[in-house]
Amino acid sequence: MKHKRFFSGRWHWPLACILLLTACSKDDVKPANPYVKTGIAAVVNNNFSLSLLNYALASTSFDDTLSSPGPYTLLGPSNAAFQAAGFSSGADIIRGRDSINAMIPYNILRGQFRLDSLPLAFNQPLYALNGQAVYVTHWINSRDTAVVVNGVRVTALDKPAANGLVNITGGILAPIAYTNIQQAVSGDPALSLFNAAIIKSGLAATYQSGGPYTVFAPVNAAFFAIGITTTDSIYHMDPVVLQRIVKAHIAGGRNFIYDYILKADPDTNAYTEKMLGGDNAIITLVLDFTQPGRFSDINIQQEGAGSIATLTRKNILAGNGVVHSISGILTQ
Repeated sequence: MKHKRFFSGRWHWPLACILLLTACSKDDVKPANPYVKTGIAAVVNNNFSLSLLNYALASTSFDDTLSSPGPYTLLGPSNAAFQAAGFSSGADIIRGRDSINAMIPYNILRGQFRLDSLPLAFNQPLYALNGQAVYVTHWINSRDTAVVVNGVRVTALDKPAANGLVNITGGILAPIAYTNIQQAVSGDPALSLFNAAIIKSGLAATYQSGGPYTVFAPVNAAFFAIGITTTDSIYHMDPVVLQRIVKAHIAGGRNFIYDYILKADPDTNAYTEKMLGGDNAIITLVLDFTQPGRFSDINIQQEGAGSIATLTRKNILAGNGVVHSISGILTQ
């Protein structure tokens, strides 16, 4: 009995305190985040072909985002995609951190989407972390099966991570910078004469709303070639004539260049596009000499006309369409 009284009287409270402190310390320890080792950021970190993307995620702290529950779908530009955009090293990424910081959330989708399980359709909108739409084409024809986002081909699809999926893309997706196609045209100094034609024709308000539209905008040199050399020359032209010129270069619908590659007849490598002015434009595919059997660009000409225009810039995305710059005028 004395032994029991000694134990309970002398040792009961210290032992209880030790047990209480142990319980408190266990409660205070935060559970490990499982996504740090198995999430999207970890998958990127372990993929050598995404080392520049990994650097970009770390330098903008989006690696923390992609180590959280999500789910997310990453459209991850390859090292070659970063290099083509002028980011060949970590130092380049640091110097361009502002643009990288704006770009990264446009390359991350909210939710988990198996891109190769989407319906066979062109330019299906999905929404990125920055709230803007990206446009996903999933298409099959007799020579190709492709998933393309904003005209950029996805080269590796749907690699699983604990908090979503990782895709590798052949280019960087740039966030939408223009509200409408007229604004996109006006934002390019090389298109100042075509922009003047849109304004003088009275069609600017039309292309600031509605749509979507696909614009094949002639560069200034194309106007020079037919004797129109200044915006003043444009402002002295008949608005009806200018409307015909403008509408000959705009089609309904949102079409990136790779969409035309997928839509073209596999036998003729050509596609006929109906322009808003009523004329047909014939689009022909240009071989990609770096990838046998693939196509990289298009040429375009008015049906029945001899002049062929080539691309000088492509896939400039606006809120209500896409703008491509071309080397020639499609109507005479």
